[in-house]
Amino acid sequence: MMAMEKKSLFLGHICRASVFCASIFGVLPTAASAAEAVPDWVYEAVGQLEAQGYVDLAGKMPQECSREELVRIVAQGLHEVDRIQQGTLADEYGRLSSLAVRDEVHVKLYREQERLAKRALADAEAAAKQAEERLVRESLRGTNRLEVMQPLQEKASKARLRLQFAARDYALATMRREKRELALTKVSERRQEVFSRMTPREGAVQAGAAAGAPASPAAVAVPAAPDSLPAGVGGAYSYGEPLVEPGVVDAAMRLRAAFVDDLALMGYVDEENAEQQLYSSVLLPEKPEPRLKVDAEVRADASRSGGIERGDSRARLRLRVFPDYDIDGNWHAAAMIEYEKYLNGGTDDGKLRLDRYYLTGRSGVFDTTVGVFSADFAEGNIYDSKFRGVRLSVGNPVRYTLHYGKIERAHEVAALSASYDTPFYGVDAGMYRFDKINGAARNIYMGNFRAPLGDFDFGAMLLHGTDRRTGNGTGYVLTLAKKGDGWRPGSMSYWLKYYRQPSATYVSHTMNGMADYMSYDATGDGPRRGGFRGWGAGLSYTLQKDLMFGLEYYDLFDLDTARRSRTVWASLTGYFKNYED
Repeated sequence: MMAMEKKSLFLGHICRASVFCASIFGVLPTAASAAEAVPDWVYEAVGQLEAQGYVDLAGKMPQECSREELVRIVAQGLHEVDRIQQGTLADEYGRLSSLAVRDEVHVKLYREQERLAKRALADAEAAAKQAEERLVRESLRGTNRLEVMQPLQEKASKARLRLQFAARDYALATMRREKRELALTKVSERRQEVFSRMTPREGAVQAGAAAGAPASPAAVAVPAAPDSLPAGVGGAYSYGEPLVEPGVVDAAMRLRAAFVDDLALMGYVDEENAEQQLYSSVLLPEKPEPRLKVDAEVRADASRSGGIERGDSRARLRLRVFPDYDIDGNWHAAAMIEYEKYLNGGTDDGKLRLDRYYLTGRSGVFDTTVGVFSADFAEGNIYDSKFRGVRLSVGNPVRYTLHYGKIERAHEVAALSASYDTPFYGVDAGMYRFDKINGAARNIYMGNFRAPLGDFDFGAMLLHGTDRRTGNGTGYVLTLAKKGDGWRPGSMSYWLKYYRQPSATYVSHTMNGMADYMSYDATGDGPRRGGFRGWGAGLSYTLQKDLMFGLEYYDLFDLDTARRSRTVWASLTGYFKNYED
């Protein structure tokens, strides 16, 4: 047995020597690298911010935090310091009161945790002593049988390990309790100091009473502020008295310098600059907005269709310019100028047109648009094109919109729709009358339900149309879509739709497929056409800022003739403007 103990002691010395040599020659660099990555003063500064209540480590030691966690903690502390520096004594008193309650609760729980840890430590010590005594007693008796000594050794080893962990937990609980008690003391002292600075000094109260102003009992009971911390008359805040102690500001600025690259990567520096401008008492001069704003888009697109009921395949270049002139800060004069050049297919080639021109602004409670403008009814599933007339919108949270005017195919158009949105769903309803199309009035009624479905947006639209020439019909459109991140390069949005729309449920469809060629209105000399059903899918991909690629595919069948039409449409669009957002 003695030989075994000497061998174990010898092996222990060798292991310790190996670890020592490895640490010298860099074989075990982890601890050294961590120490080099984060200087010791950083942990001290973070601890100082926690003691003053600017950050919350949730009971952890600063040394236990990874670099990423430290960066987030430093950002939190810097934000709190900046916010408090812009506040008042009352704001600081409120913050300190909240911190005092938090620290009181933590102290209570840490004391309870310490009691439990102490009890666990006592149990572990007793168990370890008992196991060790049993092992040593059997050893001294000369017992060397494996079946006896091995279980005793394992039990003693487990007891020592349990004691080690129990002692560690007790030490940590005691440290947390003492640290939080110290923090509570500091916060309470600071809160009393701030409260004293907010209240009049005893001399001011007596002077007010002598002048005939009665002093309330509560005011008299408040201790006078010390001379080193003067308060203005009536507790007014003196700008010479910092709300954040200089030592805290110094620690925060040192931490900011140490982690400035990490803070920039996480976006804190941009937020800090925005907040500084927001809180600044000297604002930057306002940059005047141009009264004439011009947006433009240049698009190259191509489409190819197969089937009997289809239009010509084509490729074209299109330029659209959208001037918007601010007349008086409310009313705007806007327009759209369009130029198209067909590379193949198409009949309307090389013409420059003033295609939209209108006034828009607020008149009383109505958002008003008057002139020739773009209108889309029921997300474009009923109509999406040029409208000549007036549009009025009013209401919140239910938004009502009225259109009245005419289109190329109907001399009188009236439409009334309503929309209601919540964070969980949205609903729409509308009535649309086109008088007359092909010699008959067409009335269309719409109901729509929208809701998020995981990462997607789901929509179900019901449409019912009445038309004595085409016949009445009921249809629907189902939508599943995912939005991208706008102009961010690499962003992609896509959608999938299923349509079933008889001719009576639409007039000029928004899709780039052959819906309009399958309508009764396009029947001509051939068989009667009755509308369409089928699938559509599309995506938009942002190649770079202001440059977007689009791709759409449609596979449709005529509801009456059952003829099939398939269409592929692709586009590349560049956007331009003479102003900055």
